[in-house]
Amino acid sequence: MKSALSLSRFEAPATRLAVNKSTLVVWTAIALLLVETFSGALRYYFDQAGISALLYLPKVLCVVLFALELTTLKTHRLFWILLLGLVVSAGLGMLHGAALVNPLFALFGYIPLLFGLVCGEHLEQRRKLLGWAIGLCLLATIVGVYADSLFSVPWKGYSYNLGDQELTGNMTWAADGIDRPAGFARMSTTAATLTAVFTLYLCAFTRSKVLLLALLGVAFVTILVTTNKSTAVALIAVLLVMPFYNQRLLCRVAFVVLVGMGAVLPLIGLWTQLDPSLAASGAEGSLVSLYDRMINTWPRLADEVVRRDWSWTGGGLGMVGSAVNMFPVDNVKYPAVADSLFMYLWASFGVMGPVLYALFLPLLMTLRSKNSWMARALLSICLCVVVVGWTTDVLEVPVCGIFLGLAITHALRRKAMPVQWLITERRRSNRDDYPDGLQLT
Repeated sequence: MKSALSLSRFEAPATRLAVNKSTLVVWTAIALLLVETFSGALRYYFDQAGISALLYLPKVLCVVLFALELTTLKTHRLFWILLLGLVVSAGLGMLHGAALVNPLFALFGYIPLLFGLVCGEHLEQRRKLLGWAIGLCLLATIVGVYADSLFSVPWKGYSYNLGDQELTGNMTWAADGIDRPAGFARMSTTAATLTAVFTLYLCAFTRSKVLLLALLGVAFVTILVTTNKSTAVALIAVLLVMPFYNQRLLCRVAFVVLVGMGAVLPLIGLWTQLDPSLAASGAEGSLVSLYDRMINTWPRLADEVVRRDWSWTGGGLGMVGSAVNMFPVDNVKYPAVADSLFMYLWASFGVMGPVLYALFLPLLMTLRSKNSWMARALLSICLCVVVVGWTTDVLEVPVCGIFLGLAITHALRRKAMPVQWLITERRRSNRDDYPDGLQLT
């Protein structure tokens, strides 16, 4: 009896500490989602108040929590290999001429992904609170897009200075003379991606068919208002695959096709001579932006990589994307964006880039095989990210990063969750706590 009382006395503080850590982690994630949802408006008002640096506070907290969790983390060895690979790639980038600030800035951009990787268990334990926050962010995103399309908002096209750097608060963007509303976010692409990711997450909670269809309908129309074609295609692709989640063979074929297209599209641009007029700004059709990538963006990026003999090693961390845009490297002509996840990984990490990209296949298949609502939600989000990644550098989108990290840690987890958590999950499954069409057998 005495030993039992003594044991419980030591367990109570540990339990409270775990609860406090989970609460801190989920509120940090919520803060990051809020900043991304309102990034355009916040940059305008924070700059007016002279507190622009506060926008980076959620990411700084992610760095702190990542470092703290790393000291006690017990995870798959693949995680440590990838972490070591990032360090090696950062050194390689500096050997290729990058300043120290380039890989540091790139790592800071990846911190939502790393945060989701090491803190995913805590986010799942506070999934109800996270779900409510995502619902509010989705509502704000939808309202913002329609407000931006109907009214003149003060942060539209706003830019400001932070130190010596000029930053874009909100991008004024038009396609074929049609404005691309971004709502409260920085760009229409961001608003569309937020709408799709948040909607797919909430679909896992929705048991009513009517509510599910209404949610998907409003989300799809909102994405169309932003005129972002890639996200609209991504949402349609997920909805087409979703009813077959219980069909192992069909899912595998769909996963291979969707992941493979992300590599095939750039290769078509590199190996096929296309008519340059297809990418002209005045050209007719809905595929002008895709042709522009195939004719201009991807070949130019590939030419630069080949010219510097970096086809095997890559340029290194911080030599591609927003890092080299913010801190230019002498004699390097990389574009500010690769506009393709496949090309982004190849230009950064060389032959390891396609290998990392191919890891989407086992990730998707593992999530499909797991019998939990969270796995289904993360599977849908990962599929959406894969398709958006055909023409977008999704690793630099914080919301995509945090959910990708959460998906990876969920896929790698075996029986590391507390017993009470597993019991709760089993009870939820027995109550058919899934929307019709998503129930697991």
